[in-house]
Amino acid sequence: MKQTVKKLFALVLLVQLIFSPMIALAQQPFGSSLYSSPSNSYSSFNQQNKQPAMPGYGMPLDTYFTDSMGNILMYVNVLGEVYESGQHIIRQDADISTVLSLVGGPTDDANLEKAKLMRYKPEEDGTQIYEIDLETYFEEGDRSQFVELKPNDTLLIPEDKSLDTNDVLRIAGLLVSVASVIAIASN
Repeated sequence: MKQTVKKLFALVLLVQLIFSPMIALAQQPFGSSLYSSPSNSYSSFNQQNKQPAMPGYGMPLDTYFTDSMGNILMYVNVLGEVYESGQHIIRQDADISTVLSLVGGPTDDANLEKAKLMRYKPEEDGTQIYEIDLETYFEEGDRSQFVELKPNDTLLIPEDKSLDTNDVLRIAGLLVSVASVIAIASN
């Protein structure tokens, strides 16, 4: 009888070990940073609040243009871990903090230390990619790493690939389950 209870308990732990990750994914398919994408989560939001395409007559994207009030505007692209990624129209004198506020800011999964600004066309000295530490901007207000934006620049905010607390606890739970199954099976 005692052996049967041990085997039954080991079987229950083994089933839990196998099915718990699948159940967690089924309940929250995008609940973890490993599975989330701001562009997917906010796609319906972006469709409703999209800026009108200006000027609309096939002008190249790497130039400035004006609106009806005489403001000088340009397109910029924002990709990665922000709430409203995509192409946005900004004023010529806007800086990176203005662009970040237009896109709703970085998500919790953003790696602010590794942001990059990529030029559509290289500078005269050949520079095309600038690395920007936005962490210091958000902590200290330091704008010294900001680069002047030009038409069709792309600001990339990458995902932070480190494990968060939720992932660590899932892994620890699985390890405890495996250790329990091994301990029960060995007795």
